[in-house]
Amino acid sequence: MKNLFIVFLVLAVTAASAQEVYTSSGKPGFHKKASKKHKKGYNPDKLIVGGGFAAGYSSGYASFGLAPIVGYRITEHFMAGVGFGYKYAQEPVYVDPVDPNKVSYIRQNLLYPNLWTRYIVFRNFFVSGTVEYDFISQKGPGYDNYGNLTTIKRNVTNTALLLGAGLRQPLGGRVSLYAELIYDVLQGENSPYPKGTPDVNFGFAAGF
Repeated sequence: MKNLFIVFLVLAVTAASAQEVYTSSGKPGFHKKASKKHKKGYNPDKLIVGGGFAAGYSSGYASFGLAPIVGYRITEHFMAGVGFGYKYAQEPVYVDPVDPNKVSYIRQNLLYPNLWTRYIVFRNFFVSGTVEYDFISQKGPGYDNYGNLTTIKRNVTNTALLLGAGLRQPLGGRVSLYAELIYDVLQGENSPYPKGTPDVNFGFAAGF
């Protein structure tokens, strides 16, 4: 996981560095003329590239995920874009009636394309809204109609409306680290987000 984190950081810094030029003094600076040239149309300096990540393991519980995003700064404070995420999670369960120490796992794979918006409220504080469609594949232990232990598989979908708020921390150039609390206000039957408890997102973004 440490190597993955380093690679992700290098990609974010590279994306930010691509937007820099050097002034006559030899110091890095942003190309203001280019910004003026694209003022009335598409401006590459307003492009947002980055994404979130998650990784953890504890007592048999495990999770891993990546969620790249791309977007555009529509106004000074408002931005919007699209994203696509993947998350794997496993949870230990004890189902063997003979040997209670024998552990089986519920495993879940989640794919989620989404549309997102963020609005800078004050300095580095922002609020966010995301519409997400979840494709969920689950596999775990269960019992058949005869009471025999077997593996149960199911594929379900879910629509989530995530509202949240967070903070960004500029790291230099155009790159920022951000953290936000989000909550699925729809709480559908198959929602992968915990009911009554906000979830946490961490990520990097160039241009945010």
